[in-house]
Amino acid sequence: MPTYKKEYPTLVEAVITALLVLVTMVGYAQQVMLADSISKNPIGYATVYDADGNVIGRSDMGGYINLQKGFEYHFSHIGYEPKSLVYDDDSIVFLSPSSYELSEVSVTAKKKKYYHCKVYFRSIEHVDSCLKYYMDGIREFYVDTKSRKCTSGNVVTNRFMSKRQDIAQKKRSMMMGDRYMALPFLDKSTLYEETIRDKKRNIEAGTIYADSIAIGSCEVFADKDEMLFSINALWPKNALVINLFGYTQVLSKHNRTELYRYDDSDAPSVFNLKSSNGYRHLTLTHKKENVVRDIDVEDMFYVVEYEYTDAKESSSSESLREDYEKYSEMFPVVERIREQLEREE
Repeated sequence: MPTYKKEYPTLVEAVITALLVLVTMVGYAQQVMLADSISKNPIGYATVYDADGNVIGRSDMGGYINLQKGFEYHFSHIGYEPKSLVYDDDSIVFLSPSSYELSEVSVTAKKKKYYHCKVYFRSIEHVDSCLKYYMDGIREFYVDTKSRKCTSGNVVTNRFMSKRQDIAQKKRSMMMGDRYMALPFLDKSTLYEETIRDKKRNIEAGTIYADSIAIGSCEVFADKDEMLFSINALWPKNALVINLFGYTQVLSKHNRTELYRYDDSDAPSVFNLKSSNGYRHLTLTHKKENVVRDIDVEDMFYVVEYEYTDAKESSSSESLREDYEKYSEMFPVVERIREQLEREE
């Protein structure tokens, strides 16, 4: 009678088998389109987080991003309501347009000297996909209605820095730190105005072109009198490189998006700006370290109040603190990030 020798799998074989089982259970990464639930148009430059609040990427100009079946994701975009889901097998994920409204201001009020507005802002920085810095608050601005010269009023901020040692800065990095968050500011011109003045750029059928290359999108929400304008702010460069104190910083992505109050007779100016979003991806290395830091920074703000006035009378810190409590609830942070902030406080 023949005898059989019992074969046991090696450690490597066992690991490979386990990985194959995991891939079968979860599924491969699939390219998924994020789209507007009403217009069905793609949503470019939406930020996507995993179940722990770590940034995993940004949808491209066509709205595409890779997701894995069975994983939880959170989606954030200034023009749309936040959404969370466990990805199944859908080829499209729909987001609903945001619905916050501002009180109407008489057009005749534009004859006054200043445009006065308050913005609720948020700035989030991930290092190696882990939340490291967070800042939000209320800031007010005065814009001269003729020259468009902008000055800031009072500001109230709330700041956070993670205590995680694995993403801590080295002592020498004080010379060129990795804190890229910034307070918001209003420019004289909107992205829309900058684009229509640029002779190398043009807008056709909702797509922004530069030297015949698609670099962004322009979508009008006629039912809400809004325009959503997104652009690749890094074009025409593929990357910006800075060398300083032994550090090499590479900016490889820079997207900007602005949402305007809009109608056919009024090209959106700084006085029509409703919200703004900027996203940057950088890498930071040092010649004496064999480590590459991946840094994702997202800055956004929402115009929450505005008026035309002839006087500069800055709001008190107390009233801005009340505004902060009010509007931070109106524009909630991604749930997993909020939970992480609460854990580390």
